[in-house]
Amino acid sequence: MNIKSLLLGSAAALAAVSGAQAADAIVAAEPEPMEYVRVCDAFGTGYFYIPGTETCLKIGGYVRVQVDGRSEFDLNPQESGYRTNTRGQVVVEAKNDTEYGTLASKITLRANNNSTNTNFYLEETYLQLGGLRVGYFYNYFDNGLPGETVLSDGGPWANGGLGGDTLNNSIRYTYDAGSFSVYGQVDAFNSQAGYKTDDYALGGGLFTDNRDEVGVNGVITGKFGGVTLDFFAGYDFDAEEAAFASTLTAAIGPGSLGVFAAYATGANRYFDAAEWTIGAEYAIKINDKFSIAPGAQYWNNVAFDGNDLDGGDAWRVGITADYKITTNLSTKATINYTDVDNGVASDDRWDGFLRLQRSF
Repeated sequence: MNIKSLLLGSAAALAAVSGAQAADAIVAAEPEPMEYVRVCDAFGTGYFYIPGTETCLKIGGYVRVQVDGRSEFDLNPQESGYRTNTRGQVVVEAKNDTEYGTLASKITLRANNNSTNTNFYLEETYLQLGGLRVGYFYNYFDNGLPGETVLSDGGPWANGGLGGDTLNNSIRYTYDAGSFSVYGQVDAFNSQAGYKTDDYALGGGLFTDNRDEVGVNGVITGKFGGVTLDFFAGYDFDAEEAAFASTLTAAIGPGSLGVFAAYATGANRYFDAAEWTIGAEYAIKINDKFSIAPGAQYWNNVAFDGNDLDGGDAWRVGITADYKITTNLSTKATINYTDVDNGVASDDRWDGFLRLQRSF
């Protein structure tokens, strides 16, 4: 064997080995591209796209710690002294555009832990397509004014005591033209509790529970520069009584003036605090962090005779202060004095609360 033959044989062997190694080589796969969360600004701040979809999601809520206090009130016996409460609330909203308008949904989860009880429940929750909304949501009487003195959804006896039924399973259609809007709504009062059971015998007696009451209502709203005026009308078919109300808000001077008035033909699920009431609050912005809202309210004919409201009156004055401690952390305090004369007896009471709230 000569040198040339030896070199050719070695080259062939190396080529064979190299080919075998190349055939057995492992090629690493390229990583799949990662889809990062994208900001969705089509529906306002706080929304982001759910990865892989065109649906925008927003998660918010708050944590609140509050101490309530009230003096004794003989006309409507309740616990006097103070009560502590810690609340957590989470709100999840989802929106996307469709050929029929914006498809939206809202889920509100709320839990309270206080000196009376502990509960966890579903708050305002609904779905909406364009102007049509169906679900469990508040009506007009929960709007309220900036302070805590004027009670649009309650009466002179207690905070959140007497007052309309503001949260129900309902259906609403809204037409919104910007400076003018109008909606019509049908409410199923207490419908989440079940069927009407007037003929159900319980424990040898007759158990009655009007769970299928129905009401209709509507609101017309107009905006004129710094002034907003709305008018509410509702009819309770079970009580066969109607309620009317109006709210005016206007930017005046260093703050905002709010005036609320309501009238009822008789006690009904929309308004049963009095035959009529009028109240006003003026929210004054002291600086970027601090504001105060003094207010006053008067009720006429607060005594009940069935569905009739006849006799007595009440009035209430108070002040609310709000302070922004830092971004998303605020405190609120209010103190109010209420005097009631129901036509037979009279009494008065002080009430208020101190609140610390972190929102997100």
